[in-house]
Amino acid sequence: EELIRNCYEFKIPLYDLNNPHQGIVHVIGPELGMSLPGMTIVCGDSHTSTHGAFGALSFGIGTSEVEHVLATQTLKQQRFKTMKIEILGTMNKFITAKDVILSIIGKLGSSGGTGYIIEFCGSVVKKMNMEERMTICNMAIEMGAKSGLIAPDEITYSYLRNRIYSPQGEYWEKSVNYWKTLKTDEDAIFDKTFIIDISNLSPQITWGTNPDQVISINQKIPDFHSYDNITKQDLAKSACTYMDLKPGM
Repeated sequence: EELIRNCYEFKIPLYDLNNPHQGIVHVIGPELGMSLPGMTIVCGDSHTSTHGAFGALSFGIGTSEVEHVLATQTLKQQRFKTMKIEILGTMNKFITAKDVILSIIGKLGSSGGTGYIIEFCGSVVKKMNMEERMTICNMAIEMGAKSGLIAPDEITYSYLRNRIYSPQGEYWEKSVNYWKTLKTDEDAIFDKTFIIDISNLSPQITWGTNPDQVISINQKIPDFHSYDNITKQDLAKSACTYMDLKPGM
């Protein structure tokens, strides 16, 4: 009720429980056509990177930063490094986008993307629908990245067409023409690049207490000593204790 009163007082649109369009911000933003390519989107939630699936630079911010954005529409940020993750191969019928991103997090680690904004690309990404792309970008945060994004394409435009807040009429064509320019140059240089083939990927499951403690469903809980440093060994031991699991199960 206080939120409703405050939004009314300061003339801020609010999709409260009485609004037919209400919902989780990272769902209704895309569904209503509010999240568009080329936008900068911030929200007081770490998984704001979900909107990166539409070619928007989107990331979570803190409460004081939310206040600053509402007051000034600006935000001071450090320059982040860039990472490209190119996903190749073919997704079999048993694999979902969640399996793909979990396997990547398992390879790169839960801090593998710290300090980076990640662009996901490749033949697998090009074939994904928007919901699958949203899953990929949503989970970029679980590898420590500031944000994740995917260049807009025909699948993006098709999803956004005729949404409530999408551009309409002549503005639609102008917008699409602009969106088509929002892609990485062929000769672009990234700070880090990974090429990952998921052709033989099996469904993934996390067994521990952080997202990079992940295995295929046909694998066993790993032995502590299989990790390459003491810290990871200790984390694995703690996770097994907490989850009441043992190596080899």
